[in-house]
Amino acid sequence: MKRLVVAVLGCALAVAAGAGCLRGRMTSGVTAEGGRLLVEDPSFALNLELVRDARTRTKEGFLHAQATVKNTNRHDYSCQYQFVWFDGAGMAMKHARTPWRPLELHGRETKDLDAVATIEGAEDFRLKIRRAD
Repeated sequence: MKRLVVAVLGCALAVAAGAGCLRGRMTSGVTAEGGRLLVEDPSFALNLELVRDARTRTKEGFLHAQATVKNTNRHDYSCQYQFVWFDGAGMAMKHARTPWRPLELHGRETKDLDAVATIEGAEDFRLKIRRAD
């Protein structure tokens, strides 16, 4: 009986240590890659990588954002994505969100996603991705 308890505790510690290793890429199981990519499903987030992101201004002064996302898995995913815009103080501009758009990510595929803010004053963005199931 004592060996069983020790074995169970050892397994629990190994699982806890493994979960701690995953936290380097994930924060609370949702935000990856420095806060620019928000994935609502923690297990799905492990299959996505933000390869690159960029911000420019249109000639009218609106923020133009582009993000390159990679499916690190060999499986295909039906997803949706949305850009969320932030003002200079880091506050989300809720009235400026773009609609959810469809996204098909095939195994090991890399895609460029871009959008232009619908309101002046946007200084930064976050890309949200969710499964379309």
